[in-house]
Amino acid sequence: MGASQQERSALEVIMDLLQQKWVYELFGEIGARQKASAAHVEELREVDAAAHVFWPFQAPPFPIITKSASGSTLTDIDGNTYLDCHMGYGAQALHGHNPEPVVEFVRERLATGTGNGYTSELELELANLLREITPHNEKFVFQHSGTGATQGAIRLCRAHTGRRMVAKFEGTLHGSHDLAVHNTAPWYHGHPALPFPKINPDGTMPLISAYTGVLPAEPRDLLILPYDTAQAVALIERHADELACVLTEPAASSFPFEETTIPMIREVAIASRRLGVPFILDEVLTGFRSGLGGAAQKWDIPTDLTTYGKVISGLGLPLSAIGGRADILDHTQTSGQAFTDYGQKTGLQGSHTGNYLSVAASIATLRLQQSKGPGYYTELRAKVDRVQARLAEFRSQHGIPLRMVGFGDYVGCFQFLPSDSYTDYRVYSRELNPATFMLSLLLRKRDIYMLGMPLWFAGSAHTDADVDRMTDAVLESTLELAANDFPFDLAWPATDGPAWEDDGSWS
Repeated sequence: MGASQQERSALEVIMDLLQQKWVYELFGEIGARQKASAAHVEELREVDAAAHVFWPFQAPPFPIITKSASGSTLTDIDGNTYLDCHMGYGAQALHGHNPEPVVEFVRERLATGTGNGYTSELELELANLLREITPHNEKFVFQHSGTGATQGAIRLCRAHTGRRMVAKFEGTLHGSHDLAVHNTAPWYHGHPALPFPKINPDGTMPLISAYTGVLPAEPRDLLILPYDTAQAVALIERHADELACVLTEPAASSFPFEETTIPMIREVAIASRRLGVPFILDEVLTGFRSGLGGAAQKWDIPTDLTTYGKVISGLGLPLSAIGGRADILDHTQTSGQAFTDYGQKTGLQGSHTGNYLSVAASIATLRLQQSKGPGYYTELRAKVDRVQARLAEFRSQHGIPLRMVGFGDYVGCFQFLPSDSYTDYRVYSRELNPATFMLSLLLRKRDIYMLGMPLWFAGSAHTDADVDRMTDAVLESTLELAANDFPFDLAWPATDGPAWEDDGSWS
């Protein structure tokens, strides 16, 4: 059977699954309990094109419209209350929804701040707090989102070096700006509909995501590194004079195996420093979660710039940061003389950067995390280990390949996989079961909220009882899948995409 026929067969399995009686019954049950949410979504569709419920490839089936949240619980407009494992893509993971010390700190400042367009004394307080927590950073630039932080870091490195090319690893997820969405996570990249390109000595072909409207990157703009330390270092050495920066994740959400990625990233960071190529560590996911000082501090990864997002914020208020070397960050700091700045500086400031309430919420959130100390991470790791032990016992007892893969403290994804760990990103991507969204739907009817992909962003708001309740629901839901002959071993075949031609073009 050819590869394309295999792909069609995999898709046919999913289509057959969706037409089974038990699936119709499940859809009907969830639809009945979410009637108000469904009606609201349809009204929203008429006037709002970019709400989270409309995010391509990311929006959960049967989206809910939220009404309130507190700690680890979430309530929708139908009155359903869920144990929330999503936690705003992890942005509320540290302390849960609306932690009282953060709410109170922000409430005290609601009627006193300027909002945006000014600099308050709180910005200095936050910058000093961040430097205390992450002493490997000399200065900081505040932005709105993780996407803005990685995009800004690239611009700063280009300004600093005068070079253009950016190197990133295949499969890494650095936000939604144009360079970031090339060769990104498989669900954005379009795999298996868009096969992986061949890995050649000259690098991997830059592929845009399944998002339309993104212009293809030129080879002089983007260098795609394979998950191979020797090849990655060799490519960086070859292009050192062209590279503005190397942009990496310490543990990619699309390849969540620290035992593979951390040693590789550290070697790449050391090589980049030796070659004089600025190294950006994207800690939007791992910052303050892989220990208070993040992955850079935990694993002694030398960085030039580090990007932060997600939990740096509080109460879901938009905030991100770029930290690192002063000489690079100073490319966006005025000299105080406009005629001296002209043509010599780059701008990252905007109307809402350094927003008063966002900065206030961040100070309160990070202070609270700091006060919890190392015990926070020890306790959370114990919860994660208990889940992993129960899953191992379940696999042994039932022979069902249910695993939770993830990193840090903690981003866990429940998947049906034949192996505990992977060294090859492409093999892992092919073995991701595309029908795992059915697990999320079965959890929904058990009042556990996850996205389409069953993700658990853990934190202190999840009590031991919450964790046991979630695990019970995952195991019960998996047995329900088994009782309905769910295809646990559904995977995509290996297929070859474009490759380099002898003249340097792509075939």
